[in-house]
Amino acid sequence: MNHGPEYVREEAIRAAAHRLRKAALFAEFNIKNPLFQKRMGKGETSVLVRLEWPGVLRVVDPETGEVLAESEAGRPDILWPCFVPSVPALSGSDQERNLRG
Repeated sequence: MNHGPEYVREEAIRAAAHRLRKAALFAEFNIKNPLFQKRMGKGETSVLVRLEWPGVLRVVDPETGEVLAESEAGRPDILWPCFVPSVPALSGSDQERNLRG
């Protein structure tokens, strides 16, 4: 077991990482509302822009609540790779889905 300066430095880094994980869990349980929310645009084309925990930026239809775009956590300008926007023209009508399904 090493007790030199490098060991002390590594232990301090481990302790800081542990504190950060606990703080992130605490924030996740206690942040109930968006960190930021504001309407962008005017009229029928306006959307809500929300910054939510853990640093995810969402663009939301203010009328329906549908998420129109969602970022990677901590990367507000990068679309989350798993996000697939709703495309009504590709989903077909309810009547067509009932006939197929």
